[in-house]
Amino acid sequence: MTEGTRVHSRVVVTTSWDDGHRLDDRLGGLLDRYGIAGTFYIAPHNVEIAARDRLSPAGVRELAERFEIGGHTLTHRRLPMLTDSAAADEMRAGKEELEGTVGTAVTSFCYPRGEYTSAHVASARAMGFRRARTVRRNSLAAGPPLELPTTVHAYAHRVDGPVALRLARLRPWTAAGLYLRWDDLALRWFDLCLERGGVFHLWGHSWEVEAHRDWHRLERVLAHISGRPGVGYLSNRDLPGQVRR
Repeated sequence: MTEGTRVHSRVVVTTSWDDGHRLDDRLGGLLDRYGIAGTFYIAPHNVEIAARDRLSPAGVRELAERFEIGGHTLTHRRLPMLTDSAAADEMRAGKEELEGTVGTAVTSFCYPRGEYTSAHVASARAMGFRRARTVRRNSLAAGPPLELPTTVHAYAHRVDGPVALRLARLRPWTAAGLYLRWDDLALRWFDLCLERGGVFHLWGHSWEVEAHRDWHRLERVLAHISGRPGVGYLSNRDLPGQVRR
């Protein structure tokens, strides 16, 4: 993607995938198939994933040949539950281990569970992270570089009723479909992004897609959003500070 395309695209598509599960390799294959850029946020020693199910260093290197690798702390501990110093150590240790694995600078970060404070934003900035992603959804805005919002999570949230109703323009049957099927919700958000401009940001977890048997839903979304003329397909690190509308 050229610099000119990044700056002048009225619509940008980005995707990001958290945690560092071995199924990230399968997910990367789907992104490749549809020509979709992605950022994989990896906690190398994630305590919430069994060691046998974590993506291996070799797997991380293979992904890094095609996608951006982002920091996600070392062990995926909840940052607000730690002292600011311990949280910074977690963030720094994860960054340094990933950089040693892939051999390049890691400049994007994702706050585990989307939980963070202003101190963690400051730490991210001090460590040289240029982008940091949250888990806030239902946005087409570029957002602050170190507090990036997202559009759709590849998972059906039961609190999305009001959003579904709004996107369905108060049509209850349409809203019910958007509420129950996250892929329908994602397609509606993308079509709205084409109309209005902005950043369409899809995110999720490969293990979660597997647990809910949602690979067909994910592929449906990727097929719908891929190959659109005039759309910029970017990793999180390449997101512009502002998308022209």
